[in-house]
Amino acid sequence: MYTLTQLHIDIARNATDDFNLFHDPMRWQRVSDNPFQGTIALGFQLGLFVETQIQQSASSIEPRRYSVYEFTFVNPAKEGDELSLVVKTPRVSNTELGKQESQRLVLKASGRPSLMGFYRQSDFMSVKSSLVKYKKEDIVQLADRTLFDGDVFLKRKWMIVGNAKNYLLSAFADQTRYIDEFADKVRFPQFYPLSLMSSAMLERAQALNYDLIQNPMIYLSQNLCIDNEQLDKLKSNDCLNMLVAPIESDSGHLTCAGWVSNDSPLFCAEVKLMPLSDILSQ
Repeated sequence: MYTLTQLHIDIARNATDDFNLFHDPMRWQRVSDNPFQGTIALGFQLGLFVETQIQQSASSIEPRRYSVYEFTFVNPAKEGDELSLVVKTPRVSNTELGKQESQRLVLKASGRPSLMGFYRQSDFMSVKSSLVKYKKEDIVQLADRTLFDGDVFLKRKWMIVGNAKNYLLSAFADQTRYIDEFADKVRFPQFYPLSLMSSAMLERAQALNYDLIQNPMIYLSQNLCIDNEQLDKLKSNDCLNMLVAPIESDSGHLTCAGWVSNDSPLFCAEVKLMPLSDILSQ
């Protein structure tokens, strides 16, 4: 069991620049009609917990080019909760694009399901994004925090080893499995670049004058796919160029893609959110 503390939440939000007030111990009360009566863990922080727990347990799934995480969020994980992960027996599926091997999983917070879904290893990029139509050579010419083509937002972040090490600690992980100066080893966890989407989505909301205090949104689901070959080549201070845009003009249904060195994206993602007020009215 792993007990979630405010320190774990603070480390995660600071390491990824996630300024959502749901995680802020001094300001969570400012969130309109906040039902949680305290801070909650970051959605991506829970994803990192899933990733590192699977890695530490020596998953029987064969490593492939792409890693895929499909999460549905059920209940928040709060300060003081005991986190545990249940992973089922893997299954292999064959498609026209290649093989996928999948494990169903449930992350529990003090015995209650917090998120449910799948972890997959895939031969192909299984998450599609309309943003791949943009070329990296054009994206890098734009200024950070540029809003273009109406509602596409560019956010630029950098791969910082110190932040990645702290982020690993926020998920109870052994950081030396990923980063060890004595072994000259730096391998960023998958959820470090993926988690930087959170700040991109928050800054996009601000750029569109969305009120994150009066109308906060929470995750319903995340569908994430990352290229492990590119991930293995990431170095300190590499620049990550992320684009975020709505899917079919739905402000709560977003697509995101991130580029580093290659013309093809490091990751593609699809995220669904819902205003807290809508959930409370159900």
